Amino acid sequence: MKRKRSQSDLEPFASNVSEFGRLLFLAQSPPEIARSLCAAVCRTMGVRRCAVYLREPKLGTFAPAVPESDPGLVPEKEVVEFALRANHPPVLPHHGVFLAVFPLRAQETIVGILSVDLTGIAEEFPKMNLDLVTALLDQGAAALWSAETVRRARQESLLMRNILESITNGIVTIDNAGRVTRLNRNAMAMLELSPECVGRAASEVLPRDIVCALEEMRQETSEVGTALERILMHKASQGSELPLAVSTSLLSDEHYHPLGMIVIFRDMTATRELDRLRRLDQMKSQFLANVSHELKTPLTSIKAYTEALTDSAQDSQTREFLRVIQEESDRLLALINNLLHVSQIHSGRLKMNLQICDPRACILDILGISKLQSDRHQIVTEFSPHIPRLALDIERMKEVMANLLSNAIKYSPSGGTVWVRMRPEEKNLRIEVQDQGIGIPPEHLPNLFQPFYRVDSSTTSEIPGTGLGLVIAEAIVSDHGGRIWVDSEPGKGSTFSILLPMRETRNE
Repeated sequence: MKRKRSQSDLEPFASNVSEFGRLLFLAQSPPEIARSLCAAVCRTMGVRRCAVYLREPKLGTFAPAVPESDPGLVPEKEVVEFALRANHPPVLPHHGVFLAVFPLRAQETIVGILSVDLTGIAEEFPKMNLDLVTALLDQGAAALWSAETVRRARQESLLMRNILESITNGIVTIDNAGRVTRLNRNAMAMLELSPECVGRAASEVLPRDIVCALEEMRQETSEVGTALERILMHKASQGSELPLAVSTSLLSDEHYHPLGMIVIFRDMTATRELDRLRRLDQMKSQFLANVSHELKTPLTSIKAYTEALTDSAQDSQTREFLRVIQEESDRLLALINNLLHVSQIHSGRLKMNLQICDPRACILDILGISKLQSDRHQIVTEFSPHIPRLALDIERMKEVMANLLSNAIKYSPSGGTVWVRMRPEEKNLRIEVQDQGIGIPPEHLPNLFQPFYRVDSSTTSEIPGTGLGLVIAEAIVSDHGGRIWVDSEPGKGSTFSILLPMRETRNE
């Protein structure tokens, strides 16, 4: 029978506390601290094995601090919760052994637990003086808390460094004494600096034009907390100029005491180029609109006089000549109108006049247009009996349908049937125009809705067109909140599909 352990039996183990403190000082990671803690507890209590489990704050669970921890010492969740509430470490049966579960607390925080196998001393444990064990646990918990704090600080520092390096702007921090404390890679590239600039005076390492700008911005930053962005042309060492937008912000600690300021450098090269291209695009749209208007006026007069001459012409040859002039005038007017539409699309001036209407009217009203009449084609309409009224710009949608039907006829030179279908599809209205024409090669489909794009092949070279009709159609459908696309197979025909939302509101 084993003798009960007395206070005098534990006195030889008192040196474990100081030895454990030395080991903790040398430990570099939570696993090392856990191993040292388990070794000290085993020697002090005279047990064979124990294990440390660290708390995962986000999950509220406990994971082994050491990968090789004995799986037989993992307590159930209920045991852990009971141990954290108890004033004295509980002793509970666990898979044929008895475990004592000690909470590890530091800074009023549960860092983890220590699970001890009490095989052979379970009866003596309630009478055991645990002062030395408590001292070991307090030191171990404090060490684990400090190690976790350092780990998190290093992780956050690494994250911050990665963020600073990935930002496309240049970042430089300057302390209250005017010294550079941090700069990222983009700042070094923009200002031709090196990492050795950290710790040196900003006035010595930064370019002179930057220093002058920061001197003007420093007072405003200290008073307001930030300074308005300034644009300057920075002259590089090779003589090139770099447009920079410079802004500053106050750098403070957690108590809002000023530590210095953050300087942000933004490369304006791409922005200026985009502004230039935007201005050029606006000038192009305006030029296109002005020229189209100037061309439209004389063409309207030519068309009017041609019609008058045709009525008074006596011989057939003169009437034929006048008919050709009139047809070509119509083509030019159609082209000018398309150019005006494209100009409106590019400038954002294409306005919709939405009215509640029956969408079938957009198709039925245009079937009588002369350019849609063909002896070799048959237009077949297939409308669902349940077509709801919805908000449309009737004239604009007529333009879309006229374009699709005209294309279906033009690109079916051998004739055939053209189907126009309309049916509800979920909360949308689907419109399809299908032909039996020459079709479109798959490599041309992605560019079909680009301005002035036409399929270049021997079968399309004789078909007139400007490559603007589908651009206009897509813009009108898009402004209705819908989309348009095409499915086609060479030699078998094409199907243009439109999907429009079935909304019943109109603009005022």
